[in-house]
Amino acid sequence: MKKTSTNISTLIVASLLSWSNVQAQTAEVTASLLSTIGRQGEVTTSDTFQVSFGSLNGGLASLLTKDSSANGAAGFSSWYANNSRTLLNWGTVTGSAITSSDTYIRYFGLDESVETRAGGQLNSIWSSTLDNRALAFVSYSDGSAIQEVGLYDLGFSWTSPTDPVAVSFGLSENFTLSAEQVTAIYGAANASALPTGALTTSSVPEPSSFSLMLFGASALVALRRLRKNV
Repeated sequence: MKKTSTNISTLIVASLLSWSNVQAQTAEVTASLLSTIGRQGEVTTSDTFQVSFGSLNGGLASLLTKDSSANGAAGFSSWYANNSRTLLNWGTVTGSAITSSDTYIRYFGLDESVETRAGGQLNSIWSSTLDNRALAFVSYSDGSAIQEVGLYDLGFSWTSPTDPVAVSFGLSENFTLSAEQVTAIYGAANASALPTGALTTSSVPEPSSFSLMLFGASALVALRRLRKNV
């Protein structure tokens, strides 16, 4: 009988640990699209884009070490997919139709009273060993291949869903893809475009002036570390 009690106790503890691990891997999320999205080429009002939110495993500095296979929009898209983690795939959106309406606001969490609730909590992509900078990735396809891409820095890093501050507010992440709130790494962001700002993808993934400064700073830090180790 004692053995049975021990087994039951062990099972209960294991179940609690498993539940704790699942809870530690989920996050409540509110995501919004507020700026229209267009492309560099001949723009039409029916252009559609794929939008996702996540992080590059090695951070923006990893853009310095990507190889030639990442050249071009399609190549970069494949490289990004293989070297990143995705928190949320928004899916296909018509770029010219994006407005500040409930249609472009989604909440993933336990509170079913929220009108824009799109589902339960998402699996968190926060990592203690990988870079957690929050990025938005946008791609345009002509139906057969990806023609243009855009990469945008949301200006913060994902938090651990077990962070006491996030938990106290009952929300792990709240973010918006808006031209006035992001910095374009590839592509462009025009906050002054009416009515809600505009994001533009690029056929050739070339870094913006901000990116060049960032890459320069990253390279300088790497050089200093190399000299220190030599």
